[in-house]
Amino acid sequence: MTEPQPTVLYHEDGAVGVITFNRPEKLNALNPQVLDDLEAAVDAFEASDVRCGVVTGNGRAFVAGADIGHYVGLTIHQYRDFMVRGRAAHDRLVHSPKILIAAVEGFALGGGFELALCCDLIVAAADARFGLPEVKLGLLPGGGGTQRLSRALGARRTLDLLVTGRFVHADELASWGIVSRVVEKGGALSEATRLADLIAAQAPHAVRLAKRLLRDGADAPLEAALTLEHAETAALYMTEDAREGISAFIEKRPAAFTGR
Repeated sequence: MTEPQPTVLYHEDGAVGVITFNRPEKLNALNPQVLDDLEAAVDAFEASDVRCGVVTGNGRAFVAGADIGHYVGLTIHQYRDFMVRGRAAHDRLVHSPKILIAAVEGFALGGGFELALCCDLIVAAADARFGLPEVKLGLLPGGGGTQRLSRALGARRTLDLLVTGRFVHADELASWGIVSRVVEKGGALSEATRLADLIAAQAPHAVRLAKRLLRDGADAPLEAALTLEHAETAALYMTEDAREGISAFIEKRPAAFTGR
């Protein structure tokens, strides 16, 4: 008898780690097992020497939200526990030092949209649909949908999505600055992997610092954020990779970055 596959898979393709939601028969809907398997996949990604990551879903959806069947009969304590576990998984993505790219085909709804927002970049197929439809169930998103999205999109547009529960296509989110790249149907994973390969070829310290400066400076006063930027970029100049990058430019050759 074969063992069932995890609900979240992890594999590596060169310098890129790929995390794949793997409940296609349920449109990759989230339940406690998915959250546990996601944590395990992120553990493997973080422990690896890969330099960039892609998050995607098998089948017709990225993640179509929470598994509604799981909610039936939950006590308030069980519901809160599910929310806490979801937040922990989201935080793992947000605070990963490595760049993560969401490759979205089909639906990214509710918790799926929130997971995509936890990634640093989003590549989406033209027919991909995003939304926060929880209001139609008498609920609201509790995994960052009211907070992360409003910080990236603004309060009015976020409120539109929250109180109507409407779906939006990738092109609309791209015009709003949420989706980074829109590609033909079926092309999100290949484009995200191509982008991840490009990022993985850059100096690792510089890439990680770019992510950290944007994250840590976002809620800081401008002067404090500029001071942080000055100190960190000055320290970056002293790395071996910075010397290699400058030498390679002068010598008109590709740089060979080592992460030192």
